[in-house]
Amino acid sequence: MRYILPGALWMLLAATPLAWCAGNDGAGIHQPTVRLRDAVEVKKDQLWLSDLLPIDAPSTLRKSASTIELCHSPQPGSARTLDAEQIAIKLAAQPEVFSQLAIPPRITVRYSGWPIAEEAVRTAISSFLRAQRWRGELPDAARLEWRPPAAIEEHPTLQVMGLDWDNRQQSVQVLLRCSKRASCGSFLVHVFFPAPLGEEWRKQVAGSGLNSPSGELTSATGAVLAERGKPATLILDDGNMRISVRVICLQAGALNQQIRVFEAQGRRVFHAEVVGLGLLHASL
Repeated sequence: MRYILPGALWMLLAATPLAWCAGNDGAGIHQPTVRLRDAVEVKKDQLWLSDLLPIDAPSTLRKSASTIELCHSPQPGSARTLDAEQIAIKLAAQPEVFSQLAIPPRITVRYSGWPIAEEAVRTAISSFLRAQRWRGELPDAARLEWRPPAAIEEHPTLQVMGLDWDNRQQSVQVLLRCSKRASCGSFLVHVFFPAPLGEEWRKQVAGSGLNSPSGELTSATGAVLAERGKPATLILDDGNMRISVRVICLQAGALNQQIRVFEAQGRRVFHAEVVGLGLLHASL
């Protein structure tokens, strides 16, 4: 059987003949002692080689690996795949580290991020209502439903961008984001009320004029959140993993509308739901 190695791996092998002969299996051929993990989860902005090491990796190797930066971590809730050549290129200046490693053909890196707690969502909505001198606290009887996003920091402060009444789901829909925009993207929360509170809140929201407090968004029947021909972020969800990809909107859309978007790298067209400003969601 013939094995074809990427160019970067050949370069490293040629540069480290002594290292590869130093430890051997009795036949003069070096056997890497540590195999990198083929799937890891991180909660930080940068990915280091040490993040890929198994728990039982030698401390000296772990120390060296902690100084080798591989790439930026993927967006919270999404994944990135690295191949062996990418790792080898990063190790070109570290042959003594490379010689100890067995590198899988592909390594999947997921950024689990920090989950956003329901209490933080309730606090943000109540603060928004108080600031508008309307309704005060969100009642405990209200039930919240949303697709939990992941944030790049623990306990992020949330900001309400707007609210409206959703006739289809008979709920108040609230658009939120992290106050630090880099911490998390926009996400939509549906607030359901038991009778007779639901009808009371419907009347209040419909006549409140609060659905565009910041001038940026967000009426389900009005403001365009996805513009035709403009880039946007698409969150793909298969129930177990969420991946974010950049897309181009083929249609304009308001909140909760289904539009077609184009993903250039894979040359694929998706039907996606508009869930925020420049943010869409689709299930795989």
